[in-house]
Amino acid sequence: MKNIHLYFLICLAMCFAAATCQADEINAADLFNTANQAAINAEYEKAIPMYLRIAKSKGVSAQLLYNLAYSYAKTGQTGRAVANYERALRLDPGNEDILANLEQVRKDAGLYRDDSPIYTRLAELLCADQWLMLSATSFLLLAITLIAAQTAVSLPPTLLKGLSIGCLVITLLTLPPALYRYQSWNDGVVTGNDSRLLISPFTGADPTGEIKAGRLIRIKQRHGDFVLVEATTGKTGWLRQDSIISLSELTDLTASPKTDESS
Repeated sequence: MKNIHLYFLICLAMCFAAATCQADEINAADLFNTANQAAINAEYEKAIPMYLRIAKSKGVSAQLLYNLAYSYAKTGQTGRAVANYERALRLDPGNEDILANLEQVRKDAGLYRDDSPIYTRLAELLCADQWLMLSATSFLLLAITLIAAQTAVSLPPTLLKGLSIGCLVITLLTLPPALYRYQSWNDGVVTGNDSRLLISPFTGADPTGEIKAGRLIRIKQRHGDFVLVEATTGKTGWLRQDSIISLSELTDLTASPKTDESS
């Protein structure tokens, strides 16, 4: 009898947990729709906290980041708009809507970019996981081909040789873009007003130049409250850590939004 009661309590607890999860999903969906409606009504200041609340409780998706970036752009927060468009693009590479909006934000802020090398443009066609999956698949086919060559499988030697060379070439060609895409998650975006590049990681250090909010940077080193960065323009220097957003660190999605302007 005790076992029956225990079984009943376990089933009841599981049903309650399932109902709670379902309710959370419904609430998140309702909140997302409400945020979208606020954005449609040009109430971007109302939409942003709702998107951030969803990101904090349910995580991020390309669509959520896209909508959040759009709202940031409409409120003049160029740095945060660029950062979240870049994040969305890493989750959904090649998305034409994300690319178009990101390019428009950069154009409006005067953040012109030099033409990227063809290798970079090719690497950005897929996300890091997709490149890695392609590389792993070709390596697996290479292993199968080599095993087949050592067994009694009756395949023409020229075919086995061609398959081996082809798989090896694909493996070698897909590993570098996978590594490049993984490294790109270490990029950041400048969000601070009138951000100045410093020659050393100290508050009183001499500036070497200014860098606009929304500029994409590669984080090279950290020292206290400062980070050594290299911009896409080739400029290098130290910035205060609170004046940038790291694309891989989503802590800004749980913080109160701040207004940034192009310097």
